[in-house]
Amino acid sequence: MINANQKKIAVLVSLGLLWGGILVWEWLTVAEPVRVPLANVSGSASAPRTHRGVDDGLRVQLDLLAAARTQREMTFTPPRNIFAPPRADDTKVARANDSEFNAGVEQAQQQQAALDGLAQFHYLGFVRMEEWRKKGEMAVLTKNDDVHVVRTGEAVEDHVVVKAITQESVTLQDRQARVEHIVVLSEEAPVQQP
Repeated sequence: MINANQKKIAVLVSLGLLWGGILVWEWLTVAEPVRVPLANVSGSASAPRTHRGVDDGLRVQLDLLAAARTQREMTFTPPRNIFAPPRADDTKVARANDSEFNAGVEQAQQQQAALDGLAQFHYLGFVRMEEWRKKGEMAVLTKNDDVHVVRTGEAVEDHVVVKAITQESVTLQDRQARVEHIVVLSEEAPVQQP
């Protein structure tokens, strides 16, 4: 009788022979891959290279040497980091930026002065009369001791123009500084200064 270990060995040997047979059969039946020369589909056909003989002398390409020399002699300047803080040696750039910055600061100061001037106006009331409806609504504005009754598009002062009038507010524009300021309807009378 065959014991359990002998059965296991017999099954293992028979499986090994079966796999070995399948492997040999596949090896013998596999065909050799077909080799096809490559064809140049686009571009010009390349000519086969011929190796230079010993009798061919070496040729020096002077134009390539000259180009390489000029490349070596060129000075390389690294690109400027636009995110880096300004350096002390950037005086030319700093002067140009300072003039642009000063012009921007000057313009901002002019706009702020114009806004301060427009803020002195107080909107006292809205006048709507039926016969004047065709000409538009009128607003009563005060600045210091001066009282102005104006319509849309009229000039309050030389450089201040009324852009829009509503029941709640008046929009004023300073022509010189090109800033607009909205003056809301005043609940109280303006304080008189002595």
